[in-house]
Amino acid sequence: MNTFVADESEDILRFFDLYPDSHMEQPLLFIHGLGCASSSDYPPVIASKGYSRQRSLLLDLMGSGFSDKPDSGKYSSEAQAALLSKFIDAQTFSGVDLFGHSAGAFVALKLAQALSDRSGTLILCEPGLNEYGVSMLSEITAMSEDEFVEQGFAAFLAELEAQGTNDAWLGPFSVASPHAIHQWAQSALDDNASDWIGDLARLECEKGIILSASATSEDIGKFEQAGCVVQCVPDTAHMIAYDNPEGLAEAISDMLRMR
Repeated sequence: MNTFVADESEDILRFFDLYPDSHMEQPLLFIHGLGCASSSDYPPVIASKGYSRQRSLLLDLMGSGFSDKPDSGKYSSEAQAALLSKFIDAQTFSGVDLFGHSAGAFVALKLAQALSDRSGTLILCEPGLNEYGVSMLSEITAMSEDEFVEQGFAAFLAELEAQGTNDAWLGPFSVASPHAIHQWAQSALDDNASDWIGDLARLECEKGIILSASATSEDIGKFEQAGCVVQCVPDTAHMIAYDNPEGLAEAISDMLRMR
């Protein structure tokens, strides 16, 4: 894996740099959702036949996946976006396309705002929180961070395992920092309650939204009104990368052809 020194304590951000010799000018940076990891979620997507083979950075946010997990870390969406901006500044990219899933869409949106004219196509996949997501994250943030770290995290993992429908997600969730989970959960709830769709509408870059098969006409319409191209991936629920990686690859590639 590739590494980037994230801070003065020499904590490490880790990522895969795939298709580095692509003829396409700028990379696509994958930003995973809460409790996920790009290193586990997206290899099947970018290995699919329908993928554009654009240079792809599969990055595990701090506190997640293979990246470091300092207990004293800052894990809000603002902090994660600021670190990614620093990461991009340290590279030689003239611009970067962004992909963000679920709560990671908030990070991608803030990063696009920070990058301004260096932001290429912004692709948000299942952005925002549905009622289930709000309820789940509210359960986490009903505890203090210390309470969640000491007791709540283990109990929450046991609850997910008992549900029996989260096997793929349990892997990266179980190795995430409980500090990161709690802080990002609170930040995601705050982001979801903000006028983030208005912020999206005001962005001047190319914008694409990828939704699951259960998306309603109302869901689609609000994003179209924000100036986004919308595509739904068949045979999927919220975790599109798990349910239909080939379909997600094709949708991403379609979005990248917009520019």
